[in-house]
Amino acid sequence: EGGNMESKEKCYWCGVDATSKEHVPPKCLFPEDKDIQKIAHDTFRKNLITVPSCDAHNLEKSHEDEYLMACLGGGVLNNEVAYIHTHTKIKRARDRNINLLDVDSEDEVVANDKRYPVQWINIETPRLISAFEAIARALYFHEFSERYSGMFYTISPILFMQPDDKDANAFQIRSATLIENERPYWKTDIKGDNPKVFTYQFSPEDGMRTRTLVLTFYEKTKVYIAMSKLSEKEFETIKRKSKPMQQILFGDIIKDL
Repeated sequence: EGGNMESKEKCYWCGVDATSKEHVPPKCLFPEDKDIQKIAHDTFRKNLITVPSCDAHNLEKSHEDEYLMACLGGGVLNNEVAYIHTHTKIKRARDRNINLLDVDSEDEVVANDKRYPVQWINIETPRLISAFEAIARALYFHEFSERYSGMFYTISPILFMQPDDKDANAFQIRSATLIENERPYWKTDIKGDNPKVFTYQFSPEDGMRTRTLVLTFYEKTKVYIAMSKLSEKEFETIKRKSKPMQQILFGDIIKDL
C-alpha cells in the first residue's frame, strides 16, 4: 500500500502531505484469490476503499494490521470465508511469527455436522481498539470528506468480553442490543462491496453531535464505535437532556473510562 503520490492530498488522520493510499479496512483482511477462489468461486477484493495517508498512519502500522487480521479471522461465529482465510493467509502469518497471537487453549466446535478447530486467545484490547479507531477515522474521511476530530467509544460484545467481570459483560451486551434496536430507524445504507468480509453503516448525526458506526466483519463479528464531537462540558450538559439510550450508552462508557 505504498508508492509516492504526485498530488498534494492530505493524510486522513493528521493532515500532513499524503505519501500513499491506505486500504480501509486493511487489505490483509480480504482473502487473496489464490487462497479462496477455487473453493468459493468468487473474489473478495472488489472495489476496496482507500484514503490518502502518510507513512506513519499507513506503512508503519502494517504489523498492527496483521494482528487485527489474526484476531478477527478466528472468531467462532464467523462465516466460511473467515474459516478459509484463517487456514491460509492467517496461518502463513502465524507460521512466520509464532508470537503473533497469545493462544490460551485449543478446542473444536461442531456446526452443520462438521468439526472446526478453534483457539481461545488472550486479546490485547488496547491494540484492537486502536485499530478500530483508525478504521473509523478513515471511513469518516471517506464518507464526509473531512478529518475526524473527537472522542471514540468502542463496544464489541464478541471481542471484549471479560470472563471475570459480569458488569462489563452486561454493559457490552446491553449497549450492543440498544444500538441494534436503533439501526432500523437510521435509514442509512449498509455499505461494502465485499459483504462476506466487511460492511459498515453510519448513523445520522444526533443532537449530541454523535454518530454511531457499525463495523461488521465476516458477517458475524460486530464492532460499534460511537464518535462524538462534543467537548466534555457540552457532553455533560446535553447528556442530562438526552434519550435513555444515549444516557445508558454514553453515561456508562464515561463512568468506565
